[in-house]
Amino acid sequence: MGRTADQGGRNRPFSKGGLRLLMILLLIPLLGGCWDLRELDSLALVFGMGLDLGPQGDGYRLTFEIVRARQIQTPGPDGSGGGGGQRNPYWLLQATGPTVFEAVRNATLQSSRRLFLSHTQVFIIGEELAKSGISPTIDFIVRVNEPRIVKWLLLTADEPEQIFAAEPGLEQITALAIADLIQNYGITSKIKPVRVVDYLETRMHKTSANTLPIIRIKETAGKKELIIDRTGVIKGDKLVGYLDPKETRGLLWVQDEVDGGVVTVDAPGGEGKATMELFNADTKLTVEGNEHGIQVRIEVKVRSGLGAQTTSVDLSTTNQIERLEKRQAEVIREEIGAALTKARDLKADIFGFGEYLYRHDHRRWKGLESEWERYFVGAEVDVSVEVMVEEVGLITKPTIYRAPEGG
Repeated sequence: MGRTADQGGRNRPFSKGGLRLLMILLLIPLLGGCWDLRELDSLALVFGMGLDLGPQGDGYRLTFEIVRARQIQTPGPDGSGGGGGQRNPYWLLQATGPTVFEAVRNATLQSSRRLFLSHTQVFIIGEELAKSGISPTIDFIVRVNEPRIVKWLLLTADEPEQIFAAEPGLEQITALAIADLIQNYGITSKIKPVRVVDYLETRMHKTSANTLPIIRIKETAGKKELIIDRTGVIKGDKLVGYLDPKETRGLLWVQDEVDGGVVTVDAPGGEGKATMELFNADTKLTVEGNEHGIQVRIEVKVRSGLGAQTTSVDLSTTNQIERLEKRQAEVIREEIGAALTKARDLKADIFGFGEYLYRHDHRRWKGLESEWERYFVGAEVDVSVEVMVEEVGLITKPTIYRAPEGG
């Protein structure tokens, strides 16, 4: 009823609480849907997207890894794959067009369902396209409302379609396997993962150069598998060179992005190697400038532990630990030095020295901006590394230990 009777027989309106409840009940039927809801059966879910130049370098050729949801195998009662049959759980579709956007639309001429890009995990750009400029590619990803700019961006010297057709390892969808490869970078710290939004942020810096991880096909026992083991340097919006794993980790040391990994050194006091596990790394960067140039100081502090050794020498003694610390510091300085040398050769400020000066001493930066490339190449760089070995594992002496003669 719309009104109630009180003890005196008079009617009174709903209380505020009752009116609020009534409004909620009336609104519930309107909350069951979404204005742009699309049935999954009418969409082709794209998990991976490859972009390269079109035939004869004209326009663009796109590759889409589209998931066949009904073919995804789920574990059966005995732990084996159940259902899904033998069909490939994904479909590779290619399309071309004078622009990336038209190429996407042209793909619907071959697909019975409309392509849906919101689930795209990785965008892989071909080397030839990267050399000609990737701005049109990034423009499409950012401009339309479906692709998500928090997803991964990579380069490849292979054909993007070959990357998606490679063996996905433990996963069923290649794009998901690639995303997992990138997210596990901290195990080695030899990969610098880059999301679309990371690329955009660096691109906005006036003097900084971008880097993108490079994925390639590796033949293993007759199978085509995937590996990420190099880094591409993007100056402006064009690919101008490469970093190897050593140079890539040198870059990560400078940018304070080493999250883990190992460093292998020559074992002190004998033949063999010692592998140190990185527990923690912290880098402090300082950039100063004057009319004569810029001065850069890089201070790295590392905590590590002995993970393995191939020598019979006891490395758990105080003297040997100190020698391990010095040798590990030397390797880290070498990695940073290799990255600095390559960046200078390419005249590309991949470290963000200019951006640091822009943020901390804008007046000085304005005086150097017009000739930043020259100042970057001629920068005075001082690198200091402090290493502390905190543990040697569950054993002190090696399993191949031999006591010193006469000991």
